[in-house]
Amino acid sequence: MLGERDIAELVPPGLPKGAALVEEGRALARRLRVGSTLYQQQHRVRSERFYKERCRSERTITYYINLGLKNWPETREALRWIQSECRRRKLRVDRVSLTADRRMGLLPEARAAAMEETGIMFWTSDDWAGVGTEIELQGILNDHAVGSPASIPNTAAAIEAGITYIGNLSQQSYGYPSWSDDVGQMANTVVAMGMLAEKKPDGIVLDSYIDDGYCASFHDAATSLGWCLFHHYVARDLIGVAHSPSYGSSFADPLLKAAFGLALDAVNVERVPPSLVHGDTNSLRPEDSFDRSAATVATDVFFTVARELTFPTGAAVHATPLSEPVRIPTPEDIVQSLEIGNEAERRARASLDLIDWRPAQELAERIKVGGERVFRLLLEGLESFGVDCRDPLQLLIATRRLGAARIEELYGVGEPDGAYPRGFVPVAETDTSRRLVRQQKDALEALAASGTPPDLRGVSVVAASGDVHEYGLYVLVAVLRDLGASVVDLGTSVEPELVIQAAAETAADAVAFSTYNGMALSVCRELRSALERRRLPTQLFIGGRLTEDLDGAKSVDVSVDLEQLGAIPCARVEEMVAGLSARSGREGGLDG
Repeated sequence: MLGERDIAELVPPGLPKGAALVEEGRALARRLRVGSTLYQQQHRVRSERFYKERCRSERTITYYINLGLKNWPETREALRWIQSECRRRKLRVDRVSLTADRRMGLLPEARAAAMEETGIMFWTSDDWAGVGTEIELQGILNDHAVGSPASIPNTAAAIEAGITYIGNLSQQSYGYPSWSDDVGQMANTVVAMGMLAEKKPDGIVLDSYIDDGYCASFHDAATSLGWCLFHHYVARDLIGVAHSPSYGSSFADPLLKAAFGLALDAVNVERVPPSLVHGDTNSLRPEDSFDRSAATVATDVFFTVARELTFPTGAAVHATPLSEPVRIPTPEDIVQSLEIGNEAERRARASLDLIDWRPAQELAERIKVGGERVFRLLLEGLESFGVDCRDPLQLLIATRRLGAARIEELYGVGEPDGAYPRGFVPVAETDTSRRLVRQQKDALEALAASGTPPDLRGVSVVAASGDVHEYGLYVLVAVLRDLGASVVDLGTSVEPELVIQAAAETAADAVAFSTYNGMALSVCRELRSALERRRLPTQLFIGGRLTEDLDGAKSVDVSVDLEQLGAIPCARVEEMVAGLSARSGREGGLDG
């Protein structure tokens, strides 16, 4: 249960009224003109939403890719090459998520001073305008707009560029470099949603790509659907936005993926076409051959297309590039994924009569019933804590401060069972839960197979992720605690300075930091500098995707550079455990 102090902190005093913020957004939007893109002109529509509705009725499958290089000119040329190559190979591709650098979520005046990460930066108004006038694909803004500190300027720029699917409400939980004002971030989010509500007649849609937020952490698909219903309530019912969640990357089980899509469509009462169904990324592993990964991708797309043909929603289909687990995909990798996706569609169209959808429909109904109950319990719980459930700002701040794990522990609807991490049997266990439990078990078994598992009692570790990726962090923390270590888990999107501050305050023996945003060397330098300023002897472990762009080369492996800085790069949890145990004392604890 929550203590009185925790409840009081859910909604701080002196908040502006959510309704006033919505009206502020509507007033701002009335001064904006919705742009028109080459894609919209080609299909003779004012918005991509209207074309998606046509595709839904005609059972036309559209295709989606992710791309965001360092700047707009570089991204534009890569997209032109992809479009040309697809035309040559007779492959369909429709839209591109302009994957943004996390700095884009900061207010414009703060971006230049922040650490560079992977993804595109829009530096000028000409960059934004080029999305509509310089490429044939329809651009979408799926990162670091709605939900970020820069919700207002990014939403305005996207509307004027002709981007009609703007996200990502699921990123309400994200942290940003040198930004600590969650009230300001959520207030800006509500203003931006007011802007989108004003432009609803023009076909502007608020996207929530749920795998980027809390749903990637939930252990039960019913909780995920309940969270989607919560966002529907805030965006659609309270503010008046055309809102449609999309999903996909964290779903590996074809049955669960199909069932969740059916359940999501069942609660989409306004039938706003979803942005996309993302390809399965979590089943692709660095150690797998591209041939094996190709089979995974083809199967994933096959069943996604088959469901979309049988139960059409208008969502675009994404095929995960085979290189995804080892590097940021190149334009050539993306075209290869479209080749797989287009062929999978042909196979799916020829195989529809072979598929019995009843198991997916039955599971979808269980997820829907459970999700509706989660949503009711969540609102009742928030109201009991004193949250005004008619105020969108209070709702967003309170749920951000509660966090994903606490929400599921409080309002999960499965049968109580202490053997499960969240205290109940999931209605429909997510692939996230299955994978985390499996990885934890595999790591402990690997350690046991190499001899007596190390005794880490007395060892203290501060663990954190510098971005939103938490899978590795979760497994690491669980394994270290199983071995007796004392672990301070700071969670995700944590600044290096705060990590080292925690290490100093807790006299930690080691810091474990993960990063997946292509900035491993830069963040290691920050961590080492912070350690040196405080004269701490703390051991530093770095995990995740240990790459960075160096001297014009993309995604360079910087493991050796990290070692030269005095850090210990780790590809697996077992490597960090070995590093800790190598310095352990007689019964655990590190020698000074």
